[in-house]
Amino acid sequence: MKAWRKQGSQLALADVPAPAPAPDELLLRVQSLSLNRGEVRGAALAPEGRVPGWDVAGVVELPASNGAGPARGARIAALLDAGGWAELAVVPVNRAAVVPEGVDLDVAATLPIAGLTILRTLALAEPLDGKRVLITGGSGGVGQFAIQLAAQAGAEVTVISSRKERHDELKRLGAGAVVRSIEDAQGPFGLVLESVGGRSLAKALELVGREGLVVTIGNSSEEDTTFNARTLYGKGAARVYGLIVFEEVTSGRVGARDLEHLMQLVRDGKLQAPISLRRNWTELPVTLLELEQRGYPGKAVLRVGP
Repeated sequence: MKAWRKQGSQLALADVPAPAPAPDELLLRVQSLSLNRGEVRGAALAPEGRVPGWDVAGVVELPASNGAGPARGARIAALLDAGGWAELAVVPVNRAAVVPEGVDLDVAATLPIAGLTILRTLALAEPLDGKRVLITGGSGGVGQFAIQLAAQAGAEVTVISSRKERHDELKRLGAGAVVRSIEDAQGPFGLVLESVGGRSLAKALELVGREGLVVTIGNSSEEDTTFNARTLYGKGAARVYGLIVFEEVTSGRVGARDLEHLMQLVRDGKLQAPISLRRNWTELPVTLLELEQRGYPGKAVLRVGP
């Protein structure tokens, strides 16, 4: 089979042996994969010979030998620790979410990392009805899913996006207010979803309200964060939660059933996947570069095959 694997300091599309699934794993023929900002850094740091790749969707080539999980021919989406940038990938059956009829595999592939991150974040901040929510990185895939799901839960959503041309679209998705910088946001907020890090995270700690929650899910600025501890004085049990979706899935706090719920929302027209690019997977390196340079909003989907 063909796969993108780490070769020296680069990624190379190469012929590699097909993976051998364990008894509780199925073999997936990957048809669509989506990219995440964390994979840019992850691929750069991957050891020699590693096949990266987290978000995949496709068709079951070989069911799990222990009899669990979807049958041959079933369409599934999954979050993998690695191995997704390949024609064939092994998927633990407890991570395999069945894609319902009416949901495109391209759309399904956008949901694992971004969608599960948002579902877990919002669960941590319940109840959301009437709560003021601030979302940084609003034009990205995670941000656009967050806007929709938070607004549907009854939250009053403020979004930060430096892309002024995207502001009307973000309001259409459910944002009540869109500002270009976190410095322009007017607190306090009951929940801040923070993905920029550095000075943005420090400002988020200022803006969170009493008993509020800051969920940090990334550090796209690559900056250290320095803040005055007095920022949090008088805010009671205000919390900071560092969310890594892989740990949340491994712990069972979020998983395949939640992913199936997200796909049902898509099927019912209640959730829109923010796909900006659809390309063949041979264009993976340039698409990763564009992602790193913020060349497009939303998600990029790559279709596997010739």
